[in-house]
Amino acid sequence: AGPASHGVAGYPGRAMFRPGADNPYVTRLGRQLVRKGFGTYYTRGPGPRWGEADRRGVQAFQRAQGWRGGAADGYPGPETWRRLFS
Repeated sequence: AGPASHGVAGYPGRAMFRPGADNPYVTRLGRQLVRKGFGTYYTRGPGPRWGEADRRGVQAFQRAQGWRGGAADGYPGPETWRRLFS
């Protein structure tokens, strides 16, 4: 993760968003998905444990970017993170 630029939070790396992951970046990502209108998969709101609601929300956001297939896998890479937080 590098320094934030243009008001975009630094991307923490793919390992933070995998099954079993439990960290504040997952919460931050989830809150941003809600802000951007992609939080409909949460039943109780975003939290620190990565789950299916997070993956589905990220995938919906990725598809809204026009991405398909492996580019819309539901796991945030640097470009997904940049677009979500810009």
